[in-house]
Amino acid sequence: MKKQLILLAALSVALTGCLKPTTHSIGTALMPAPIMHRSSPDSSAQELSVAASGVYGHTGDAYNLENLNAFGGNIGLTYRMAGTLSPFFLNVAAGVFGGSLHFGCDASHRCSREDEYDKDYITWLDSKQGRKSYSFWNMQERILIGADFSPAFFILGSAIGFQLYEGVSSDYDHMRRRLDNEGLMESRGHDNGADVTTSVWFGSYFGRNGRFGNLVAEFDMIFKHEYEDAVGSIKWTYTHPSGFFGGVSRGDLIDFSLFVGKQFVF
Repeated sequence: MKKQLILLAALSVALTGCLKPTTHSIGTALMPAPIMHRSSPDSSAQELSVAASGVYGHTGDAYNLENLNAFGGNIGLTYRMAGTLSPFFLNVAAGVFGGSLHFGCDASHRCSREDEYDKDYITWLDSKQGRKSYSFWNMQERILIGADFSPAFFILGSAIGFQLYEGVSSDYDHMRRRLDNEGLMESRGHDNGADVTTSVWFGSYFGRNGRFGNLVAEFDMIFKHEYEDAVGSIKWTYTHPSGFFGGVSRGDLIDFSLFVGKQFVF
């Protein structure tokens, strides 16, 4: 019986360590810059394009965050091959964004105000420091290789590559590291890193040879060492033949994003 009690106590301690509320670098959110597509489904010429966009992002109450508001910009370069290799492309993009947020308590990310294990974090959350607004800044880079097909009036394809992120020294990152050191939260990942990312998309051209533009749904995923840390998003993007584009995104960490921009084709 004594051994069983010791084993039960050890198991409780282990589980307690695993049940801390989690926090992540905002830089691990997927880049809101959409993958752009040829303006016409009949085009098979070599193409170089540059797309620049501005973005606004918001999270209301999720991921142990509240009232996250972010603004930023992205620029991307896409090279498309010609002839029989015309579906294949290389995309390189970079962006920067920042804003402010509050720490929160989200049951889906190991936090509950009724849980005894979280009482120290909740006490801090209700304190003056816990109610403060914290700033954050991040830079992101993305490299993708993929194939983009246009059977009939449809658009479909996939890509794989890496997304890199760097956390510019900020109040939020300093505080989440401090909370981790004090044992109040578990800070998952680092302020800087690189992860494998994949994208798949499906959409349609409107009008003959896309004369009225195209609308595409894009599903993106970043893979992490731990399954629960994987990050996903879905974007809906409309692109006009003039090169202007805009859309919305729903994703992890940054729940909702709105973006608009312009593509230049050479």
